[in-house]
Amino acid sequence: MNYVHLIQYMNDFLKKFTYKTLLTLTFIILNSCAVNNKMMIGSEVAEIALPLSFESQKRKIQKNPNNQLFYLNASKSRITYAYGILMEKGDRLMYSDYYKSRNYYSKSLDLFVISRNYLFNALEVKYENFPQRMRNREEINFEKEDIDYLYWLSGSLAGAIQASQGDPQYLIDLPNIKWLLENAIAVDPNWQNGTLSAAMMSVYLNDLSGDKNAQKKALSYFDLAEKQSNGLNASIYVTLAENYAVSKQNKQLFIELLDKAINIDVNRDKSLKQSNKLSQSRAKWLKSRVDDLFYM
Repeated sequence: MNYVHLIQYMNDFLKKFTYKTLLTLTFIILNSCAVNNKMMIGSEVAEIALPLSFESQKRKIQKNPNNQLFYLNASKSRITYAYGILMEKGDRLMYSDYYKSRNYYSKSLDLFVISRNYLFNALEVKYENFPQRMRNREEINFEKEDIDYLYWLSGSLAGAIQASQGDPQYLIDLPNIKWLLENAIAVDPNWQNGTLSAAMMSVYLNDLSGDKNAQKKALSYFDLAEKQSNGLNASIYVTLAENYAVSKQNKQLFIELLDKAINIDVNRDKSLKQSNKLSQSRAKWLKSRVDDLFYM
């Protein structure tokens, strides 16, 4: 996509951009963040305590600027905190206390941008001038150990778009999100029980490039993610409910999908336990808003 096409893409996107669209752009974070039990909604202790670890991580990075893992861990914790606590609170306050909601969004944006930069640095340790190579869509022979970095980088870009509410300086990264995920899938399509398929489902649910098959591709990725996770990834049902069922104004499907998410036994897959708890919390909140989301 050349510069002219990208500007047109952004203009078209902004014309159609809605708050509901913003919600979907957090697919990456919701799908597989390892949220600590204390990081669930309403934990004031976590909101104060967890940022204290950020300074320790920052010092480690300063002392070891070529340690990729330090960048990755620092990014994961910030992205998870930004979405699991700050953004979720911001979402729920949007209609009752807009200014407080925006404060949470602003704090989240700062964390997403820091995480993005950390992950750029991490990938540049292995792939020189990575950010520019990404924007140029250069062919890079990624390896399996790179997937974590590609995935969480996608999360930081998507989070920045949501937290900024579609600021053009962050919207320009929309095509990069898809590129990162496509490269990760090329290495290992089954990574973490369908996490990448779940992410691509969300990408296509919000595709505004004019692809007439985007919705069909989204549903195909949903089926694949459901199969790869053995139906135990609550986030895919929440995402489809919030973005597909609502857009179709299909209340019955909306409720069925949310009930599927809520009824998942979080102990059946330990790797998904905490993200499923977060997804179930969101599913219950969405069910409470059914009259606001459906007009008939």
